[in-house]
Order: sequence, then structure tokens, then C-alpha cells
Amino acid sequence: MIIIDKKLTPVFVATSLAVACLGQSVHAAEYDIYGKAEVQIANTDNGTMRYAKKGTQIDAPFSRIGVKGQHALTDSLKAVFKYEVQVKGFEHDNTDEPFSARNTYLGLAGDFGEVVVGRNDTRFKYSEGKVDNFNETQADIAQLLPGQDRLGDTITYSSKSFAGAQLSLTYALQDDSANNEAGYAATLIYGDRGLKNKNYYVAISHIDSLNNINASRIVGAWQKNKLQLGAIYQHSESVDGTKSGNGYVLSASYSIDKWQPKLQFASDDSTIRQSTKGSQWTAGVDYLFDKQTTAYLFYTDLDLQQRTDSSLALGLKYKF
Repeated sequence: MIIIDKKLTPVFVATSLAVACLGQSVHAAEYDIYGKAEVQIANTDNGTMRYAKKGTQIDAPFSRIGVKGQHALTDSLKAVFKYEVQVKGFEHDNTDEPFSARNTYLGLAGDFGEVVVGRNDTRFKYSEGKVDNFNETQADIAQLLPGQDRLGDTITYSSKSFAGAQLSLTYALQDDSANNEAGYAATLIYGDRGLKNKNYYVAISHIDSLNNINASRIVGAWQKNKLQLGAIYQHSESVDGTKSGNGYVLSASYSIDKWQPKLQFASDDSTIRQSTKGSQWTAGVDYLFDKQTTAYLFYTDLDLQQRTDSSLALGLKYKF
């Protein structure tokens, strides 16, 4: 039995009538709270590589929490949003500023595709797909390859998929650009970026005057049964023309029950991300408890012309 206070009856009736009159114009927001909790114990030789300090450290690599969702405005138009922050509170020296900005935007989606404004991975970064076997670790391809950027004050457009192909763009206005020039990234995708519905993925991407670089890349990934292979070839140059060169990534993984051995090699001679040309190889293994929980172990070696570094890491990752 539902009991309603008599004093609230007029309010209840009025609200019910309002909802009945509005009919289809009343839409509820749909949203999900999601995140990743990760803890890692790593021993790094000298701290040359990004995302790792010298010595033995306990880290929370790119742990995060966010909310994303949509709200129907009409039958063919909806508002979309995402607010996501990195959580660094696991670590002893990150108690004063435990949060930092990640993808955060608001926009519209409809038959035309989707347009969002705010902080977002550039579509050049997005084009990597699942090629990076050690994403968000010391062995991330961003150690060497330029263009792996997440930028604020950008406009991102993503078309709907047509016959398996999709076009996406990132645009930064001149006033908000790092080099005071308007810049953009354009990516054309064919296949399945996540390799879930199709066993192949191909992308061509170009970046122009965005975050002080110009670059072009070709990305490919292929999966057959338990084997997955990936590759990236990229040419990069600084906007002022003083630095340029080529880079590439080769990756492979193989699933054996719940175990997944992985290998990766990356090289770049543009001297944009690092001050000298360099290469990095990484070997590791994941143990997948389930779709959300993964334990991992890997060793990575970064070789620059004048410096070297290596890191051995053991971690546990939980996605929700």
C-alpha cells in the first residue's frame, strides 16, 4: 500500500497532470558511472622514461573515474556528455592534488553524427586503436611517438559509420592552440577499432599544426582466433620544420586460456617526443581473471642515443 500525505496530494496531482500533458517531451537522462582502479609495483633503473620514477615505486597508472551519458532532446537529437578525472590518491605524494583532468566534454548527437566541445583525445591519438599492447604504462607508445595528445578547448566531430567506414575530426581554434595557430586532426577508420565485431582494423590519420606538430600515420590491426597483430607507421615533423623523422610500432599477443603473452617494439627518429632518436621493446604477460580484472607482469627497455632505461612492473587492474 502506498500512503500519500493529504497535504502533498495537490502537488502529486499537479505533477502527474504536467507529466501526462508533456507526454513525449519528457525524457530521462541515461548515464553510466565508470572507471579504472590500478595499482602497480615497478622498479625502474634511472627514471628517464615517462610515467616512471627511478627506483622501486608503488603507482596507480592512469586510475580514473568518470560519468558519461546522454539526454534525448527530440526523437532525432540528444545531448551527450562525459566528465572524467584521473585519480592519483593511491600514492603517498599525491594527496594535495589527487585529481587531474581527462576527457571532459558536452555536445550533440543525431543523424549527422556527433559533435562535442571540450577536452578530448585528438582523433590522431584515437586512431591507434588496440595496437598499443601496453597502453597507459611505462611502455606506452607515447614514450616515442609524437601526437599522442589529449587537448582541451577542442571541437571533435565523429560521423556515423557508412559501410564499415567512419570519419572523425579534431579542431582547435587559433586562440586556444598551443602554437597560436588553428590546427586539426582527421582520421578515416575502416573495420572495427575494438576488434570485437570484425577481425580487422585500418586507419589513416593526419594532424596539422595541432600541439606544434604535423604528422601522418597508417594503422592496422588483425585478429585471428587467439592471435592479434598490430602495426603503426608514422611520419612526423615539428611545425617550425626543425625536426622530422619516421616512427613505427609492431605488436603481437596470443591468448592461452586466461593467459595472454604480449610483445611490442617501437622506434622513432623524429626527435620530437625525445631529444634523440630511440627504440623500445617490451615483453609481458596478462592474466585475465574476468572481463574486468587483469593481473600483469612486463619488462620494458628504452634505448636512446645517450641514455637508456628499463623497468620491471607487476600490477593489478580493475575496470568498472
